[in-house]
Amino acid sequence: MRVGCLGPKGTFTEEATRRYFVEEDVEWSLFPSILDTLSALAEKEVDRVVVPIENSIEGSVTMTLDSLALHEDLFVEAEIIMPIRQNLLAVTGTKREEIREIWSHPQALAQCRHYIHHMGAAVKNFESTAAAAAKVAESGRTDIAAIGTELAAQNNGLVVLHAGIQDVPDNFTRFIVVRRAGKTFTSTERTILQLQFEFDQPGVLASVLNVFAGLQLNLSHIQSRPTRKKLGTYQFFLEVEAGWQDERMQKAISIVKTYGHQVRVLGTMNRHYVM
Repeated sequence: MRVGCLGPKGTFTEEATRRYFVEEDVEWSLFPSILDTLSALAEKEVDRVVVPIENSIEGSVTMTLDSLALHEDLFVEAEIIMPIRQNLLAVTGTKREEIREIWSHPQALAQCRHYIHHMGAAVKNFESTAAAAAKVAESGRTDIAAIGTELAAQNNGLVVLHAGIQDVPDNFTRFIVVRRAGKTFTSTERTILQLQFEFDQPGVLASVLNVFAGLQLNLSHIQSRPTRKKLGTYQFFLEVEAGWQDERMQKAISIVKTYGHQVRVLGTMNRHYVM
C-alpha cells in the first residue's frame, strides 16, 4: 500500500500515520503541505493519506476541511486520535532567554500561545513543525527556536530546551485517513457530511439540525466555512455519531435533500486511539 502524509520527517502526522499502519506493508511518501498531501491522493500518486483535522486546544484544521471540499473524489475512512506533546527545539548552545523568534506550523504555535506570549517572542509560520525544525537547524542561529516533536529534534541535530510546552497538558489531535471514493463502505460509527443551503432564510440551519435531533442523531461537531462563492455565504461540516449505513442517517440525508439542500457524505469512519 502507498501511504502519504504531511512531512518532512518528524511531523506529528508522520508519527500518527506510522502508528496506525504499523501492521501494513507500506511504501511511504511525505508531502510539504496538507493541500499537496490530499492532491497527491486525488492524482493517484498514493492509495491512502493521513492529515490532521482537529486539535483539542485550537480546534479545526480549516485547510483540511477546505481541501476535502475541493476534491469531490476523496473519502474519509478512519479517524486517529493521538496525544500531542509540543517541545521547544533549538541548536546546541541556545539559551531560552535569548530567543527572539519561534518557528512552527500555525496549529502548533496556537497550541503554545500563552507560553510564547510569556517568552515575548515573535512567531513565523511554516507548512509543518518538522519543516520549521529543519530551517532552525540549517540557520545555526541561537536567537530562534522551533516547536515540534522530539523526533524532529533528533532528525535535525537540535536539542529540546523545554518539553511539553503546550498550554493545556491534555492535548490531543484528530487525524483522518483518506482514500479515493468508490469502494464499499464498511460498518462504522461516525459520519462526516458537507452541507450547502440552496436558499438563505431565517431558521434554515435550525430546521436542518432539527431533522437530526428528531431522529436521535447526535451531532458531535459543527463547523462553518465560507462557500467562496459570495461574501457572507457559508457551507457547514457536520460530524454525526452514526454510520452512513444507519437507517436514521439515510433518512436524515434524504429529508435534508428533500428540502432542496446539497448534502455530500465526506466519509464514514471508526475511531482509533494511538499512544
